Amino acid sequence: MKQILQKLIDSFDTTTKGFSSRKLTAFIIVSCVIAAHVKWLSIGDLTQLGEVFIIDYTFIAALFGMTTYSGIKSRKEDTTKENV
Repeated sequence: MKQILQKLIDSFDTTTKGFSSRKLTAFIIVSCVIAAHVKWLSIGDLTQLGEVFIIDYTFIAALFGMTTYSGIKSRKEDTTKENV
């Protein structure tokens, strides 16, 4: 447990000792979204279900798009370095 906490603390530094900051950010955002959905479902008003789905799927598409863009960008940088 102590090692996990130490790695969690090391994640906020710029070294490679801790967990991935991208994964920690994704975990926190997903946790907040789940909490918001549970709160919304507990209210029992499902009249805006379509809008909630649109927001959810747009957010997921944006995350996939950023990951894809990052992969393409790093692949181009690797190719450029090999050609030099």
